[in-house]
Amino acid sequence: MRAEARRRFVPLGVLLTLCAACSSFTRPDGDGGWSEARREEEVARLQSAAGVTVPEAKLELESKRIEDSLDVASPPPSAPPATPSGEMDLAQALAVAARGNRRIVEAHEQLAATAERVADVRGRLLPATTAEARYTWYTAAQTASVDLPSGVLPPGSAPPVVEIRDADAGTVNARIYVPIDLTGELRHTLSAAQAGYRGERARVWATTLDEQLAVTQAYFQLLEARRLRTVTEETIAVYRSQLGIARSRFDQGRLLKNDLLTVDVALQLAEQGLLGRDLAIEEARWLFNRSIGADVNAPAELADVRRPPDVPSVDRALALAYQENPILLSLLEEQQRLQDTATALERSRLPRFGGGGGMDYSSSDILEPQQIGSGFIGFTWELGTDLRREAQISEARIQSDRNRIATERQLRDLEAAVRAAQLSTAERLAAYRTAQSSLSQAEENLRIREQQFDVGRAQSDDVLIAERLLAEQRATLATALYQAHTRRAALQRLMGLDLEDLNATKAPNARSAASGAGT
Repeated sequence: MRAEARRRFVPLGVLLTLCAACSSFTRPDGDGGWSEARREEEVARLQSAAGVTVPEAKLELESKRIEDSLDVASPPPSAPPATPSGEMDLAQALAVAARGNRRIVEAHEQLAATAERVADVRGRLLPATTAEARYTWYTAAQTASVDLPSGVLPPGSAPPVVEIRDADAGTVNARIYVPIDLTGELRHTLSAAQAGYRGERARVWATTLDEQLAVTQAYFQLLEARRLRTVTEETIAVYRSQLGIARSRFDQGRLLKNDLLTVDVALQLAEQGLLGRDLAIEEARWLFNRSIGADVNAPAELADVRRPPDVPSVDRALALAYQENPILLSLLEEQQRLQDTATALERSRLPRFGGGGGMDYSSSDILEPQQIGSGFIGFTWELGTDLRREAQISEARIQSDRNRIATERQLRDLEAAVRAAQLSTAERLAAYRTAQSSLSQAEENLRIREQQFDVGRAQSDDVLIAERLLAEQRATLATALYQAHTRRAALQRLMGLDLEDLNATKAPNARSAASGAGT
């Protein structure tokens, strides 16, 4: 029974192995490049050389591939995306931008072109077939006379004439050439192209995150501008009320002219500031519409946000950034591409083997047989006496070292950016909490000053100072929350995570995305 089971399962295992190899061969991203262990070893070596902070614990990440976020076919720029009617939240805005943002569409097109370049390189491992057919007409058939010794032919017989070419004839020639990659040169060339595709896909994800961040910034900028306009309207209402009281007191002789003018000037400045708020709203609306790909002057009804974002710790943010940042991933894929390119050039020093066959057919029946087949095997050997190949190998090695240094620099820049984004988000949240607690105190302070002004124990300047303090707290409360979300989105982008969920605590595995199937 065991022997019979082995006979059944061994062919199945071989078939699965061949299917996996074929899938890796046909996919533009290949087998995904370096293994997890090799990638972690390479990143650890680069971190040590770059002198960056290494998180103590490795994060367990949910598996979500980059191509899952890039599988939506991008429409041509001439087709405007459909914008949802009514109020739009951030997730809907990002969904519209995925189809309408021109930079995202352009990045998708570049990725598709890169996939075709991989197919072009893959063709070097496949059989190359050529065929040629021709039908030719001549002015006359070509013959040759035979000069025989005397006595061979009977007396009076004419010497025979041999036809060696018909007046018209058709020929067909076909050849097939199969490369035999004994040295592995072609396989490494293909691996380099597939690594280039994975790097391009990571750059597409980086572009997508950049544009998502632009959408998020424009979204909260528009909300902030509208909220500040509301604060300005409330301030104007208070100033108008205060001006009415000041005029009444001035008419009664209980207030000096300069106190009345102070309140009047403050009201005019606030009304002028309202025009500036309107301009800021329009500019933010135009920016938002451009970023999502909608009509520039389209109305934008946005859902407000009341909940503050969650802020991960610095260690967690750094761990996610080191594992998921698409720019860092693209540099690692570029390192693989350059190494495979150098290896392929080194293997080209050896002979290149190949074999194949051919078929020749002629409609002329002068020679027999009319159809002849052939087969061959051989090699070509480029000895490289011009030293061009050695220069290319040296250049590939230099580029590999340069890319390694660029990766170290990226690691250093990434740590500084992550720390700054995390700290700035925490600062905005602290300002929001402070404004929440200070708002009621500022309102009480204004109420006391107004009562003192009514009984003549306070001047107009005192009331205006209290009002400015209240307006500052309202503005801080109105803007700190939106700014915290914007800076949290910047941190999300640095960590390589989708901005659709700014409070995500589990990360989509962008690294496995770089090794997944292509579009």
